[in-house]
Amino acid sequence: MPLLVVPCASSGADQLTLGEWRKLIARERVFFEDGSHPLAAQLQDAGVATGTLTAEPEADDATAAVVVDPSSERIVALARAGAEVSAGMSDVPDDLTAAHGSYVGRLAQAKLGELSYVMARLRSADGCPWDREQDHASLTVHLIEETHEVLDAIDRGSWSSELEEELGDLLLQVFFHAQMAHDDGRFDIAGVAQSIVTKLIARHPHVFGDVEVETAGEVVANWEAIKATEKERTGTFDDVPAGLPALAYAHKIQKRAAGAGFEVSEGAALERAEGSLRDGDVGAALFWLVALARARHLDAEGELRREVVRFRDSR
Repeated sequence: MPLLVVPCASSGADQLTLGEWRKLIARERVFFEDGSHPLAAQLQDAGVATGTLTAEPEADDATAAVVVDPSSERIVALARAGAEVSAGMSDVPDDLTAAHGSYVGRLAQAKLGELSYVMARLRSADGCPWDREQDHASLTVHLIEETHEVLDAIDRGSWSSELEEELGDLLLQVFFHAQMAHDDGRFDIAGVAQSIVTKLIARHPHVFGDVEVETAGEVVANWEAIKATEKERTGTFDDVPAGLPALAYAHKIQKRAAGAGFEVSEGAALERAEGSLRDGDVGAALFWLVALARARHLDAEGELRREVVRFRDSR
């Protein structure tokens, strides 16, 4: 049994779980980065020796635990050395994952929980008539609008408070749809979160498994192969949403085709785009311009959107 590391700020002592408390009182000694941490006195009352951390602890010390600030750099170092890192109520795949997420995990658990409570109230008989009347279809326009407001904030370089606010509006849509599904007995926000966690772990075997990769290209190839198996695709273009904006749709189709052997160089894509324009085929020219953007590792949809924003703002 290795050293136990509990990321818990002095101001967040009340967020400690019962399981974490039981693990702490089972240790002979608990050291604190912050000697005035309120948990120190409580552990002393429970008969556990405590002290202030003055030197780096040993990751294999099975008799001790350390309580550190969630942003402490030593958490990741200890996890890499083999220490056990607590993740509160979260069921994470390993200690290194717990260490890297310690700076935000406990606070996120609390704040996302608050949003769950508020959304449940709004949809309840004691909530808001408008919220109760909505369904998945009626919210579609809001989901599209909030997505584009996030994109607009990114394109304009408003990456601080405005992007934070717009992401919050988009997150509301996710919680709203999940709450409606819960009300109908289909699924809930916990299931939504678990679904994406399971997917991310499965599609990153080079992080959470023993697969080795050297380049980002290999990561993408593995991702697409795993995704195809999960979705039991029988065709190259299965489940590509036809409702995507045209440039994004072309990008996605070309990306799938690349997995089946389709690929063109920058020069070839540019030549085909120019040839299509000479022939008066604007659609084909746009298609090959998307191929040119892909060859340069660019997103044609985003590039065009940003250029439109620059044009608009220059008028």
